[in-house]
Amino acid sequence: MKARWLAVWTLLMPALAHAAPPLRVACVGDSITYGDQLTDRDTQAYPVVLQRLAPERYLTGNFGVNGATALHNSYLAWTDTPACRAAQDFAPDIVVIMLGINDLSYPDHAASYADDLLALTRLWQAQPIPPRLFLCTLTPLAPAFLQGKANRTIRNVMNPAIRTVAAQAGAGVIDISANFPNRLALLPDGVHPSAQGAELIARTVLAALDAATAPPPQIQPAPEAGPVAISVRNEALAARDRAAQWLAANPAPPSADAEPAADPAPLLPLLVAPLADAPPGLYSSLAALAAALAEAGQRIVFITDDQPVAWREALLHQLVQRQKIATDGTGYWTDTDSADISAATRATHYALRALALALGE
Repeated sequence: MKARWLAVWTLLMPALAHAAPPLRVACVGDSITYGDQLTDRDTQAYPVVLQRLAPERYLTGNFGVNGATALHNSYLAWTDTPACRAAQDFAPDIVVIMLGINDLSYPDHAASYADDLLALTRLWQAQPIPPRLFLCTLTPLAPAFLQGKANRTIRNVMNPAIRTVAAQAGAGVIDISANFPNRLALLPDGVHPSAQGAELIARTVLAALDAATAPPPQIQPAPEAGPVAISVRNEALAARDRAAQWLAANPAPPSADAEPAADPAPLLPLLVAPLADAPPGLYSSLAALAAALAEAGQRIVFITDDQPVAWREALLHQLVQRQKIATDGTGYWTDTDSADISAATRATHYALRALALALGE
C-alpha cells in the first residue's frame, strides 16, 4: 500500500509543480462592487462570489467604494480614494471596472464621463506590468416604470460610452446590462443588487474572464455566423434611436441611398479598421459595402485569406463605437473634423442605411 501511494505521489508531483497560480483580479467599482446593502458583504459581494466560484483560477480583491464615480469632477472620484492605491498595490493580472451609476448624479459633467473612464484605463496601462482590462456595462435602476429616464441614459449614453472606451483602450467588455433583468428581487432598494443579483454579476464576470483567458484551440476554424448577438443588436438599436433624435433637429440632406459596391473587396478592411481611422466618405463606403454583402447573401467574409469575419456583427461594432454622442444625449456620425452639420447629417444617413442592412432589415 505504501508503495502504491508513493507511486501516485510521484505521478502527481510534476502536475503540482507546474500548476499555474490563480490570476489576481482587482474588482474596481462603487457600492455595487463593494456590496452595500447586502446582509453579509464579506460572503455575498460579487468579487467574493467570483473567487468562490473559481478559487483555483482567480484570487479576487474588492476595491469597490460607496459613492465612487469615474468622473474626476465629482464628490468622490474613485481615483481619489485609498482603494485606488490599494488596488495598484494588489498587483492584479486582471482589472474589472464597473463605474457609472453614481455618475448619473452629475448630468452637467456627462460629456466627460467617457474621457474620465478612458483616463482610468490609462492609469492601469501605465503600471509596470499592465493588467488585462475589462469594462462592465451597468446594472439598471428599479423599478423600471419609475426609472425610465435614468435607464434610458444608461442604455443610450453610458453603455455606448463604455463600449467606445473599451475599444479605444483595447479592453474587454463584460455585458452586465444584457444579463441583468430589471426586477426588484435583484435590486431590492432600486440600486444595489441583492445576494442573488450579486451572484448573477459574479457569474457573468466569470463567464467573460474564462472565455478571455482560456487557451486558444490548436486549430481555429472559420467562425459560424449566426444571428447578431443580442447585446450588439441592442446597442445598435440604441444608436439608431439616438441618431433619429439628432436628425429631428437637423435638416435632411439629399438622398443618401447606397448603391451596392461593384467590387466590395477593397472595402472589406473597413470592417476591422482602427477607430482612429476615419477616411472621407467612410459611411457612404460602409453603406455600399453593406448593400453588396447583403445582396450577395454572404455571412462570412475574408479580410485576408486567414482572417474570416462575420460581417454584420463587425459592421455593427464599427457603427456603434464610431457614433459621436452630443451633450444632449443624441448621436450622429461624421467623417470630417469640421463642425459641418450638413456633412454630419449626410454621414449619419449613410450610417443608418448601413446599420439597417447589417441588422437584416
